[in-house]
Amino acid sequence: MTSIARFGVLLVALLSLGACSDKLRGTRPPPEPASAYGEAMVQKALSQGVAQQRRWLRLLHYRKGSFSSSYRSEVDDANFFLSPRGQFDAEAELIATLRGLFSPALPSQPVDRNQKRRKLRHPLCRYPARASFLIEVLAIDPAMLPRQRCEDFVRFVQEIDPSSVTVIFSSYYLNNPASAFGHTFLRFNSERTRALGKKRELLDHSIDFAADVDTGNALVYAFKGIFGLFPGTIKRKPYYYKVRQYADYENRDIWEYELNLSQEQLYLLLAHIWEVGDTFFRYYYMDENCSYRVDMMLEAAHEGIELMEHLKAPILPADTVKVLFDNPGLVKRVSYRPSLRTRFRHAVVDLSSEQKDYVERLRQDPTQALPRSFSEDARASTLEAAVDLIELEDFEAVMQRDSLPARHKQTLLERRAQLPIATPTPPIEPPWREMPQRGHGSKRLGVAGGIGNDGKGFVTLDARLAMHDLADPADGYPELSQIEFLPLRLQVGRDDGGLDFKIESFSVVRIVSLNSMERFDMGLSWKVDAGARTLEQAGCERCFAGVVRAGTGPAKAFFGRALTLYLTTDAALLVTDEMGVGIAESIVRAGLGPAAGMRLRLHPSFIFLGGAEWLYYPSQPDPGIWQLDATVRWSFASHLALSLEGRALRSRYSGQLFLLSYF
Repeated sequence: MTSIARFGVLLVALLSLGACSDKLRGTRPPPEPASAYGEAMVQKALSQGVAQQRRWLRLLHYRKGSFSSSYRSEVDDANFFLSPRGQFDAEAELIATLRGLFSPALPSQPVDRNQKRRKLRHPLCRYPARASFLIEVLAIDPAMLPRQRCEDFVRFVQEIDPSSVTVIFSSYYLNNPASAFGHTFLRFNSERTRALGKKRELLDHSIDFAADVDTGNALVYAFKGIFGLFPGTIKRKPYYYKVRQYADYENRDIWEYELNLSQEQLYLLLAHIWEVGDTFFRYYYMDENCSYRVDMMLEAAHEGIELMEHLKAPILPADTVKVLFDNPGLVKRVSYRPSLRTRFRHAVVDLSSEQKDYVERLRQDPTQALPRSFSEDARASTLEAAVDLIELEDFEAVMQRDSLPARHKQTLLERRAQLPIATPTPPIEPPWREMPQRGHGSKRLGVAGGIGNDGKGFVTLDARLAMHDLADPADGYPELSQIEFLPLRLQVGRDDGGLDFKIESFSVVRIVSLNSMERFDMGLSWKVDAGARTLEQAGCERCFAGVVRAGTGPAKAFFGRALTLYLTTDAALLVTDEMGVGIAESIVRAGLGPAAGMRLRLHPSFIFLGGAEWLYYPSQPDPGIWQLDATVRWSFASHLALSLEGRALRSRYSGQLFLLSYF
């Protein structure tokens, strides 16, 4: 990189500190007025087609429309642009930016953190990444630029002090619709904290793009998120805050991907984040989301990588991690940070049964005396496990200083401090199979041939927009979690009149969360399904009905979660105007009954599912509906699987063999 380019990256910092002003300007006045020089740079930029260069387009987030060849910036805040036409005209914004860079310096002003910072800045201070790029590509003489102080940008760079950057992936959290598909953000690693040890990296700064949510209602959130009705903004917080939120409060394992960026690329990334940090983008849950913006910012800082070209809607956080590996050498190091739940399970696995008894007692009464037979090591490990259990069961209350759990925790910590020994903490082996980049493609298409007990054949088409079910290949996903967005199955058969089409099933979302009940975790499993399907029952034969279904109950896993059994109580609502008699002669039927199932993982790519259910619909022509299902799925390639599925429903049964493709 040339000295001009290196200077461009640190342009604002150098000018604001006055470190180079005299050396660059010398004692002679400029040979021509800055305005004339600036106009010359405008003409040079136009003749070189700078407005169409990839780096300029990336810095301003210009993208071609799906059905148009013209560019439009995805920044939705008009104040981000210097030209009134800037959002739709890359050349107009280039001209306005160059003229702004050469405009007279502004007097230094105190920064009011309650105001929009963009109102206080000269374009050199507002757009350091743009300035860096233009200085390099046009070989601008820095001596011709105004002498402008930019204290707030310098403070921003000095506080973050980047030596490297890491992409953070926090795993799936089904209890929050905003995080059901995972989450990604950036952490800037400071040389100061790294020199003090790994734990000090919690003091580093994280940069996060997230929706400014104004509702806690899951349905309202989903609607507004899908249709871009939330503004999305850049947020900076200490990394320990994010670890507390994701790893401790939400119990999500964290994967860290340190990137191989040069110092110049790091500063350009930081300068670009500074530029977009005062603006907003519309937040779209399924594409222009947190992960999308992270990859866009990385592309703006590193000309040699291609991330967005590999992504197709819907864009999931796991997909944006995968594309990092499509750029050889970009990922420098992968690290794992276990959640509080994972750490607790690891801590109690070697405790004796008596120690575990006292862990439970100490949670209720932190003054409970420990047996004299316990060694100092046993006392220490028991007290530490009790502290973790209190946090695990009520982390939010622990964060409130005067709450009962917080006082219990403090008492246990004081007792532990009286033991003058250090308890060794064996490292937790990362679950390498669950790394998100190892997962199958989140989209799925499939086709099957099948036959029923009437001897008639049929063809089934399978499609899913995102992301994973319990029979899919296990690598890259939580072992006992399923979330599917817009799964659809269409069936084509033959009847006396020719072809017979029907929608076998369609769901807006289908979720299953199995939680193996253990001594310290008695949480129930749950499932929910909302969509529509074709019914096969008396009084509603072959009618199409809306379905909302939910269930909860216990589950137990064995042999390292290779075998999982579960039992739930399910409730269902069926809505259709085709049924003869519903509740109070309405179009609604309600059912309640038990369901049981098993999942057997013989290999990460060979999985068996079995299920049985019986739902009772009171006062209906066909009150008791039972169904049996079985699936055997073999993933024989990275993106292909065979799935043999059978079903028995009332007096009918059928079987079909699918070829599934993941992408």
